[in-house]
Amino acid sequence: MRLLKSLLIGFSAALLFTACGADGDNQGFEYAPNMYHSVPYDPLNQITDEDAGRWLTSREYEDGHAEFFNSNKLNIRVMNSHMNMRTPPANTVKRNPQGWLPYRITKDSLAYAARTLKNPLDSTAEIVAQGKILYETYCDHCHGPKGKGDGKVGAGIKVDEPGKGQVEKSAYAGVANLTGDALKNITEGHIFHVITHGKGLMWAHGSQVSPEDRWKIAKYVKTLQK
Repeated sequence: MRLLKSLLIGFSAALLFTACGADGDNQGFEYAPNMYHSVPYDPLNQITDEDAGRWLTSREYEDGHAEFFNSNKLNIRVMNSHMNMRTPPANTVKRNPQGWLPYRITKDSLAYAARTLKNPLDSTAEIVAQGKILYETYCDHCHGPKGKGDGKVGAGIKVDEPGKGQVEKSAYAGVANLTGDALKNITEGHIFHVITHGKGLMWAHGSQVSPEDRWKIAKYVKTLQK
């Protein structure tokens, strides 16, 4: 009896460890498969086998596929891409509430942008307040709270070095002072363009900050320059 019990325990443990094995697309035994498989279309994970999960199918689907099938048949047949996402038609642009087209002025055209761009947003207290929040999120760490180029990245920090005591170090020495004479008269278009494409030590932020938020930041920076 003791031997039989030991064999049973050993067999159960071996089965358990085998079920936990996974490799590549095989994720091992699924204890709660409904938690792992998406019922709606999943853009990044397409199961093209219409019989996948037949053993678990709990309801009848109109086209007869099993529980785990989650691919777009039209894309498979027509595009042979096995993708649920469609490639947008050429030259289409993302819709936005303002109806603005993508910004196309190139990086090397700062003077043109500064001269021709006009901020489409009004200088209301609400817009400036929103610009302040955005400035504190994206700009403060370099340019400082008052735009003087004395943020933690620009001004640096003090670190202890053996034999030297506290030494001031900065990753980006020379961050622009937005309130200095060289920049205090720049236009909001200038600021928008530099946020978009970057300039000097500043990297481009066009992919991180939306066009509307860039204009709000420009509004707030002009208040710092007054």
